[in-house]
Amino acid sequence: MESMQNNNRTKSWTDDLKVCNQTGVGEAINQIYKDDGRRCEGYESRDKKCLCISDNNTSLYAILSGHNGVTVAENALQEMAAELLLGQLNVCNTDEAVKELIRQSFMSVEKGYFDSINPHVATKTAIQLHLSADGMNQYEISQQFENVLQKLDSLNNALSVGSSAVLGLIHRSHLYLGNIGNCRALLCKTDEHDTLTVTQLSVDHNLLNAEEAARLFRLGLMAQNFEGVPLYSTRCIGNYLGKAGYKDCNFLSSATAEPVIFEPEIVGGIQITPACRFLVLMSSGLCRALHEIFPGDASTGNRELVRMISEEFQNQSTLGGVAQSVVHRIVQAHHDTYMQLVEEHRSVTFNSRDDVTLLIRNFNYALPKAFVNRKSGGNRSLNSTTSFSSTSSDATPTEGNYSTIHTNVSVTSSNITQPGNHYDPNRRIRSHVDFSDFYQRVEEARKRGALPSNIEFD
Repeated sequence: MESMQNNNRTKSWTDDLKVCNQTGVGEAINQIYKDDGRRCEGYESRDKKCLCISDNNTSLYAILSGHNGVTVAENALQEMAAELLLGQLNVCNTDEAVKELIRQSFMSVEKGYFDSINPHVATKTAIQLHLSADGMNQYEISQQFENVLQKLDSLNNALSVGSSAVLGLIHRSHLYLGNIGNCRALLCKTDEHDTLTVTQLSVDHNLLNAEEAARLFRLGLMAQNFEGVPLYSTRCIGNYLGKAGYKDCNFLSSATAEPVIFEPEIVGGIQITPACRFLVLMSSGLCRALHEIFPGDASTGNRELVRMISEEFQNQSTLGGVAQSVVHRIVQAHHDTYMQLVEEHRSVTFNSRDDVTLLIRNFNYALPKAFVNRKSGGNRSLNSTTSFSSTSSDATPTEGNYSTIHTNVSVTSSNITQPGNHYDPNRRIRSHVDFSDFYQRVEEARKRGALPSNIEFD
């Protein structure tokens, strides 16, 4: 319930910023699944996003996924953008200075959240004191103060609203990343063998993270505390009920200290070189869907996601088409997985899907079917891609004749990816480009003596 939300959504000041045209976004609203195959929307979308250019040196990309409501995500996005894009970066001359500014933007948002809920916390405390002063047991309270208890439930629901966030900042050709909660960031690069690799830059703050689970264990919380309960993330923005108010939360009240904490991860700056192909930001709902489709280590879902993105780069003519096509594939695969479990009478661990948002910031990955040269009034389609310009201060790709065929996808590990990730970084995915027809035709031409003499085919 979002009783304290402003239902009349006002236009954000970030809506007036220039949108980055090197970015594509795909989205799908949440759904509840029925055993007969029907699907229905569960609630208003809680994902918020940003893909804007502040100036020639700076661009900001972000996804925030709300928990139990959208207000925290909505307000946090606007406040963080204001903390980063109104000239503050002009005096940041080192990586550490930029990272500290990002950290302070997270801190400012969290402080603003707690300042805003003070009246609601005061009301909640007053109700609790009034009920405890009457000396009645729980049954008597439920019979005589039904309306008061309903108001208390409404306050608790509103005070449990929080948000995960992932933020990518490109400043002076360097990438900086901040995250808290379950949103995720991947950086895709090619190595010296032109093999596409993916590195997770963010850290998942949930019960699948061994370090986070161990932290909760040290606080006295066991696995059974979380069976069937919606602990969306172990770190987040907002969610008073999981932090200062955790004693009023049934499955967290036995902890010896606040179980949900506010501690974002900040990394960077990562220099954007010609090897950098694209950046991927993922909502918490997308991460959860991938985990339910591909159970196990997060790197499996990451690898499959990047494989799909790579395939859609070859099929689509726009970055938005790439992102949306990938989202469609994941959404369908998630529902198919659910229906398969139902039809095979296997244990069903989920019956819904959260909001899905996928943001792809392209640096110089091939989009062969892209339409370019629109400024000159044409609709000319080029079998090339935009290329990295070493003189571009914000690392924005420029038109060029760079062209490559990406045949391999692998996963590398990052120093800041999930602890305990034992996935083999040298494992290769089967190529999605089939050259058998090409080799056959070359061999036929060789036998006829029709191969061009000025081209080396071996």
